[in-house]
Amino acid sequence: MLILIVILYTIPILYHSGKVDIKTDTAVDKQINELFTNDSSSEDDDKDKSSKRAIEMFAFDPNTIDSLEWERLGIPEKTIHTILHYRNKGGWFKDTGDIRKIWGIKKEDADRLIPFITIREKEKKTYPKPEWLKKKDIVPGLASIDINTAVAEDMSNIPGMKYPLPYKVAAYREKLGGFLTMEQLKEVPGMDDTIYTAIRKYLMISDIILKKININTATEDDLSLHPYISRSIAKAIFIYREQHGNYKKVEDIRKISFLKEEVYKKIAPYLSVSD
Repeated sequence: MLILIVILYTIPILYHSGKVDIKTDTAVDKQINELFTNDSSSEDDDKDKSSKRAIEMFAFDPNTIDSLEWERLGIPEKTIHTILHYRNKGGWFKDTGDIRKIWGIKKEDADRLIPFITIREKEKKTYPKPEWLKKKDIVPGLASIDINTAVAEDMSNIPGMKYPLPYKVAAYREKLGGFLTMEQLKEVPGMDDTIYTAIRKYLMISDIILKKININTATEDDLSLHPYISRSIAKAIFIYREQHGNYKKVEDIRKISFLKEEVYKKIAPYLSVSD
């Protein structure tokens, strides 16, 4: 409306000749003046409202206060959006001087705010542990379980020793004649590196008392039942004894031509020449 009035008012002035007197409508002049005056005064009012906005100073934590509280502190809306965006992205004010790093904040505003800033320690978020983590790393009474004497029920209490693994350990121990080293647990059917690593801290070997096989009385079948003695080695031990008489010492089985040294070292602790 204002633009239309101005156009209608100015057209006659643009096209009049110097000799023609232009009559103006005083009512229209008055209306235009009032419109311009009102627009100017409204802009001044907005500026006054902005500049005269009441500023409150109070102790605050820049990591927790909301937009309304920033407004009370006299911070412009655009700067408030910048601060909230920074926090929403994981930003955290660690020191009072960090407020100066906010893009767009004026030096005088930062100087005014800093004396009132109080930063509380950042709370660490905690999440519920899954069921498998709720058990303590060390279960009382389990750290001294001897794998050469423990029964399957004792081993069942160890985290990671799920059924039927404890019974397989006990059965393999019986078949083997006892454990010489902890590493031998890895030979138990169903045992893998992950399980072994998890249960190792609960186990130990205190006294090594091995059940040995008398190579002077054992049959071929008796010998082949041992996990380390193959059927061919069992047969060779038996035949050599039949041909040469009883063994005087366990080392005599080294005379078997195809018996490798690493195999001998593995089976020798489980053999004897007497009851």
